[in-house]
Amino acid sequence: MSTASLRLSESISKAKNVRIYKNKETAYDFKLYPFGERGTYIHPELISEITASLAEQITAGFPAFDYIVSPEPGGHTWGMLAAYKLMKPLNILRLSTELYDNYEVCIKRETAYNENYIYFDGFRSGDRVLLLDDVISSGATIRCIAKQMAEMGVQLVGVQAILAKGQHYITLAEDIGVPVRFLSQV
Repeated sequence: MSTASLRLSESISKAKNVRIYKNKETAYDFKLYPFGERGTYIHPELISEITASLAEQITAGFPAFDYIVSPEPGGHTWGMLAAYKLMKPLNILRLSTELYDNYEVCIKRETAYNENYIYFDGFRSGDRVLLLDDVISSGATIRCIAKQMAEMGVQLVGVQAILAKGQHYITLAEDIGVPVRFLSQV
Protein backbone atom coordinates (compact mmCIF):
# COMPACT_ATOMS: atom_id res chain seq x y z
CA MET A 1 0.00 0.00 0.00
CA SER A 2 1.36 3.42 -0.93
CA THR A 3 1.90 6.20 1.60
CA ALA A 4 -0.99 8.08 -0.03
CA SER A 5 -3.26 5.09 0.44
CA LEU A 6 -2.12 4.69 4.02
CA ARG A 7 -2.87 8.34 4.85
CA LEU A 8 -6.22 8.19 3.12
CA SER A 9 -7.10 4.89 4.83
CA GLU A 10 -6.10 6.31 8.19
CA SER A 11 -8.22 9.43 7.68
CA ILE A 12 -11.19 7.21 6.79
CA SER A 13 -10.78 4.88 9.75
CA LYS A 14 -10.40 7.76 12.23
CA ALA A 15 -13.40 9.74 10.94
CA LYS A 16 -15.80 10.82 13.66
CA ASN A 17 -19.46 9.76 13.59
CA VAL A 18 -22.23 12.32 13.99
CA ARG A 19 -26.01 12.14 13.70
CA ILE A 20 -27.69 14.61 11.35
CA TYR A 21 -31.43 15.26 11.57
CA LYS A 22 -33.30 15.99 8.37
CA ASN A 23 -36.40 16.57 10.50
CA LYS A 24 -37.60 15.43 13.94
CA GLU A 25 -38.37 11.92 12.69
CA THR A 26 -35.47 11.30 10.30
CA ALA A 27 -31.90 10.92 11.50
CA TYR A 28 -28.84 10.02 9.43
CA ASP A 29 -25.56 8.69 10.81
CA PHE A 30 -22.80 10.57 9.06
CA LYS A 31 -19.01 10.15 9.01
CA LEU A 32 -16.98 13.34 9.17
CA TYR A 33 -14.22 12.46 6.71
CA PRO A 34 -11.62 15.24 6.70
CA PHE A 35 -11.83 15.35 2.88
CA GLY A 36 -15.65 15.23 2.80
CA GLU A 37 -18.37 17.83 2.70
CA ARG A 38 -18.46 18.35 6.46
CA GLY A 39 -14.77 17.81 7.15
CA THR A 40 -12.99 20.67 8.83
CA TYR A 41 -9.27 20.04 9.32
CA ILE A 42 -7.07 18.28 6.80
CA HIS A 43 -3.29 17.90 6.81
CA PRO A 44 -1.45 19.34 3.80
CA GLU A 45 0.18 15.96 3.12
CA LEU A 46 -3.27 14.38 2.73
CA ILE A 47 -4.41 17.23 0.49
CA SER A 48 -1.35 16.74 -1.70
CA GLU A 49 -1.70 12.96 -1.84
CA ILE A 50 -5.42 12.97 -2.62
CA THR A 51 -4.90 15.62 -5.33
CA ALA A 52 -2.02 13.69 -6.90
CA SER A 53 -3.96 10.40 -6.72
CA LEU A 54 -7.05 11.97 -8.28
CA ALA A 55 -4.99 13.47 -11.11
CA GLU A 56 -3.22 10.17 -11.72
CA GLN A 57 -6.44 8.12 -11.74
CA ILE A 58 -8.25 10.65 -13.94
CA THR A 59 -5.38 10.74 -16.45
CA ALA A 60 -5.30 6.93 -16.63
CA GLY A 61 -9.06 6.34 -16.69
CA PHE A 62 -10.57 9.35 -18.43
CA PRO A 63 -8.27 10.61 -21.19
CA ALA A 64 -10.87 12.59 -23.18
CA PHE A 65 -13.04 15.28 -21.57
CA ASP A 66 -13.42 19.04 -21.88
CA TYR A 67 -13.65 19.99 -18.21
CA ILE A 68 -14.35 18.79 -14.68
CA VAL A 69 -17.73 19.30 -13.03
CA SER A 70 -17.92 19.18 -9.23
CA PRO A 71 -20.84 19.78 -6.89
CA GLU A 72 -20.78 21.70 -3.66
CA PRO A 73 -20.35 21.19 -0.79
CA GLY A 74 -17.72 18.43 -0.84
CA GLY A 75 -16.73 17.88 -4.43
CA HIS A 76 -15.94 21.38 -5.58
CA THR A 77 -12.76 21.74 -3.51
CA TRP A 78 -11.33 18.52 -4.93
CA GLY A 79 -12.57 19.41 -8.40
CA MET A 80 -10.67 22.67 -8.16
CA LEU A 81 -7.47 20.99 -7.01
CA ALA A 82 -7.68 18.25 -9.65
CA ALA A 83 -8.53 20.76 -12.39
CA TYR A 84 -5.51 22.84 -11.42
CA LYS A 85 -3.23 19.80 -11.35
CA LEU A 86 -4.52 18.62 -14.76
CA MET A 87 -4.76 22.17 -16.21
CA LYS A 88 -8.43 21.60 -17.09
CA PRO A 89 -11.34 24.03 -16.67
CA LEU A 90 -13.81 23.51 -13.82
CA ASN A 91 -17.56 24.06 -13.62
CA ILE A 92 -18.86 24.10 -10.04
CA LEU A 93 -22.43 23.01 -9.41
CA ARG A 94 -23.58 25.45 -6.73
CA LEU A 95 -26.08 24.45 -4.04
CA SER A 96 -28.64 26.50 -2.19
CA THR A 97 -31.51 25.76 0.14
CA GLU A 98 -33.59 28.36 -1.68
CA LEU A 99 -34.14 29.42 -5.26
CA TYR A 100 -32.36 32.47 -6.61
CA ASP A 101 -32.69 34.45 -9.84
CA ASN A 102 -30.55 34.40 -12.99
CA TYR A 103 -29.68 30.72 -13.26
CA GLU A 104 -29.72 28.67 -16.43
CA VAL A 105 -31.01 25.35 -15.00
CA CYS A 106 -31.95 24.36 -11.47
CA ILE A 107 -33.00 20.99 -10.05
CA LYS A 108 -34.08 19.93 -6.59
CA ARG A 109 -31.82 17.42 -4.84
CA GLU A 110 -32.89 15.30 -1.89
CA THR A 111 -30.51 13.14 0.12
CA ALA A 112 -31.03 11.08 3.27
CA TYR A 113 -30.31 14.14 5.41
CA ASN A 114 -30.80 17.23 3.25
CA GLU A 115 -32.84 18.96 0.56
CA ASN A 116 -31.49 21.71 -1.66
CA TYR A 117 -31.20 22.99 -5.21
CA ILE A 118 -28.38 22.38 -7.68
CA TYR A 119 -27.66 25.14 -10.18
CA PHE A 120 -26.27 24.32 -13.64
CA ASP A 121 -24.70 27.33 -15.32
CA GLY A 122 -22.23 27.58 -18.21
CA PHE A 123 -22.94 24.25 -19.93
CA ARG A 124 -23.28 23.77 -23.68
CA SER A 125 -24.80 20.87 -25.56
CA GLY A 126 -21.99 18.60 -26.74
CA ASP A 127 -19.65 19.34 -23.81
CA ARG A 128 -17.78 16.23 -22.58
CA VAL A 129 -17.39 16.37 -18.82
CA LEU A 130 -15.97 14.37 -15.94
CA LEU A 131 -17.94 14.52 -12.70
CA LEU A 132 -15.72 14.61 -9.60
CA ASP A 133 -17.20 14.31 -6.10
CA ASP A 134 -15.82 13.57 -2.66
CA VAL A 135 -17.96 10.63 -1.51
CA ILE A 136 -20.38 8.30 -3.27
CA SER A 137 -22.97 7.00 -0.82
CA SER A 138 -26.27 5.98 -2.40
CA GLY A 139 -25.42 7.73 -5.68
CA ALA A 140 -28.60 9.86 -5.57
CA THR A 141 -26.78 13.16 -6.12
CA ILE A 142 -24.77 11.82 -9.06
CA ARG A 143 -27.88 10.25 -10.60
CA CYS A 144 -29.79 13.53 -10.56
CA ILE A 145 -26.77 15.42 -11.96
CA ALA A 146 -26.29 12.82 -14.73
CA LYS A 147 -29.98 12.95 -15.63
CA GLN A 148 -29.92 16.74 -15.91
CA MET A 149 -26.73 16.69 -17.99
CA ALA A 150 -28.30 14.21 -20.42
CA GLU A 151 -31.35 16.49 -20.75
CA MET A 152 -28.99 19.40 -21.57
CA GLY A 153 -27.05 17.37 -24.16
CA VAL A 154 -23.91 17.30 -22.01
CA GLN A 155 -21.93 14.07 -22.33
CA LEU A 156 -20.85 12.63 -18.98
CA VAL A 157 -17.72 10.55 -19.67
CA GLY A 158 -17.28 9.24 -16.13
CA VAL A 159 -17.40 9.77 -12.39
CA GLN A 160 -14.37 10.06 -10.12
CA ALA A 161 -14.62 10.13 -6.33
CA ILE A 162 -12.32 9.91 -3.37
CA LEU A 163 -14.44 7.41 -1.46
CA ALA A 164 -17.18 4.94 -2.35
CA LYS A 165 -19.36 3.72 0.50
CA GLY A 166 -20.65 0.18 -0.02
CA GLN A 167 -21.44 -1.28 -3.40
CA HIS A 168 -23.82 1.46 -4.64
CA TYR A 169 -21.25 2.60 -7.21
CA ILE A 170 -21.87 -0.63 -9.20
CA THR A 171 -25.56 0.07 -9.84
CA LEU A 172 -24.75 3.77 -10.23
CA ALA A 173 -22.36 2.97 -13.10
CA GLU A 174 -24.98 0.71 -14.70
CA ASP A 175 -27.75 3.30 -14.26
CA ILE A 176 -25.84 6.24 -15.74
CA GLY A 177 -23.84 4.22 -18.28
CA VAL A 178 -20.34 5.52 -17.49
CA PRO A 179 -17.38 4.26 -15.45
CA VAL A 180 -17.35 5.16 -11.77
CA ARG A 181 -13.91 5.23 -10.15
CA PHE A 182 -12.72 6.06 -6.65
CA LEU A 183 -9.53 6.12 -4.60
CA SER A 184 -10.83 4.13 -1.62
CA GLN A 185 -13.86 2.13 -0.49
CA VAL A 186 -15.57 1.32 2.81
